Amino acid sequence: MWALPKQRFGWLCVLLAAVLSSNILIYHVDFLPQLPKEVVFGSLLDFLITIPLIIYFLIIRKRYSLRYLFYVVIASYAAALFIIPQHYFSSFHLVRYLIFAGEAAFLLVELYIVFQFIKKLVPIIKSYRTNRMDIPIFSSRLEKAINIHIKSSRFIEMMVSEISMVYYCFFSWRSKPLVIQDGKAFTYHKKTSAIAFYVMLIHALIIESVGFHFLLHAWTEVAAVIAIALNIYTLIYLVAEMQSIKLCPFIITNNHVHLQIGLTKKMTVPLGAIKSVRSYQGPEKIAKNEKKHLLEAMLPDFIQEKPTVEIEFYHLEVAKFMYGFKKQIKKVHLRPDYPKEFIAAIYTKLEEAKRNIE
Repeated sequence: MWALPKQRFGWLCVLLAAVLSSNILIYHVDFLPQLPKEVVFGSLLDFLITIPLIIYFLIIRKRYSLRYLFYVVIASYAAALFIIPQHYFSSFHLVRYLIFAGEAAFLLVELYIVFQFIKKLVPIIKSYRTNRMDIPIFSSRLEKAINIHIKSSRFIEMMVSEISMVYYCFFSWRSKPLVIQDGKAFTYHKKTSAIAFYVMLIHALIIESVGFHFLLHAWTEVAAVIAIALNIYTLIYLVAEMQSIKLCPFIITNNHVHLQIGLTKKMTVPLGAIKSVRSYQGPEKIAKNEKKHLLEAMLPDFIQEKPTVEIEFYHLEVAKFMYGFKKQIKKVHLRPDYPKEFIAAIYTKLEEAKRNIE
């Protein structure tokens, strides 16, 4: 899941703000001419233990792998380097060495996976081309081709997300929307303002980046460089998201229904797993208890409309999000450009599948 419950999100913001603001005040307001070592040690405990524990109990616990706690510790230590003046670290070199040693070990594992990927690049490309007709979606086809030769892992899923983002941002401009043999494709963006929405975000990001960069540069060059790097990454993501929306329609084949919503959400289910598909007649706002196993496969818009199609499955199915996050799904809400034709196409394929079985 990408969204936190409002209560947890509220507690997360309050607790993180309390820890960070107290440490900022200690070092940037002149209470004492020289702070004792115990204060610095307490701050390091805040960044290396308190903040990771807060994030663990409010986000990671029972939801994500414990390996994410390592990322949190690294990010928290980086925040400590910005907030605590450097001359206070002179007595705590061991902490820095331990953090760097852990980061180096983790980096070696990632480099080993990258080496395995490069070593098997030729067979991966062959598998990718072989699956072109069976799996029409680029990211799903790439992931399957890699998993044939390399054991699946969260790092591989993250790599697939990054490669997909680069592909759609830089190499997809000459591509045309998918044409499916023995199947049908349905767009879901032409009757919305989603593309205009992303274009507006891209323009705002470019303008904001220029002004914010000069403002941060006057304060600290490091923060300015980090901010501009994050903005460039966000810009690449927005362009890739916009391109993938245009090039990846909903696809119905003889055996599967492929649903991809930009780069962020995708789901492939066999036709036999579909219990019902119908026009959505429910309320505009979905109750919280119904969202637990619901995938809202709709684009952001200036005015968010209610879904037009609801698909229900016999059993829980898996929806995949960017960077390998997953969610168990029982229902999907959609807004294809032509909902009646979309529903009719699924029923036609279901009937064909039943006749083939008989």
